[in-house]
Amino acid sequence: MMKATILCGSADMHGVTESMCTKVASSLESRGYDVVIYRLGEMDIGHCRDCGGCREGGCVIKDDMQKIYDSFSESDILVLSTPIHYSGPSSLIKTAIDRFQIYWQKDLSHPSSCIGMMCGGSDNPNFDYTERIFRAFSISVRMEYRGSYTVSGTDRGCPDIAEGIEQFIGKITAGKGR
Repeated sequence: MMKATILCGSADMHGVTESMCTKVASSLESRGYDVVIYRLGEMDIGHCRDCGGCREGGCVIKDDMQKIYDSFSESDILVLSTPIHYSGPSSLIKTAIDRFQIYWQKDLSHPSSCIGMMCGGSDNPNFDYTERIFRAFSISVRMEYRGSYTVSGTDRGCPDIAEGIEQFIGKITAGKGR
């Protein structure tokens, strides 16, 4: 069975980012994926200390990141989802990304591909910086970045995103294995 790990980088469990994550999970599950969503706002994840401990073994910080590492190592696809804050990703998703240093240092099992899910409150949010971070992260851990799904104008509420996400996931998963 194919597996997917979703990192939800929003602290608002009733917001658009959460809705995007649940819609992506549903779409992937309908395609036979076993999906786990990690709601980063509800987890204890410390900041990378750049101590170098991951070069010697595993991350020296003992927190909820271990759950994510375990899921990540068994997954075929990683979904990074975040609201846009001041033209960048949330601090929650960025803190988690920074903690994947061990995957840059070592050749460990990881998903073959990564996608981004981003939403912004204004009618014309700047998704470019966050997409660059997601792409750089993917390159660093040797995953193919398959693209992003973006939603703008969310300050007015949650738009109907189900059909767009379904089409996006359909394109991403078409003929794609680990």
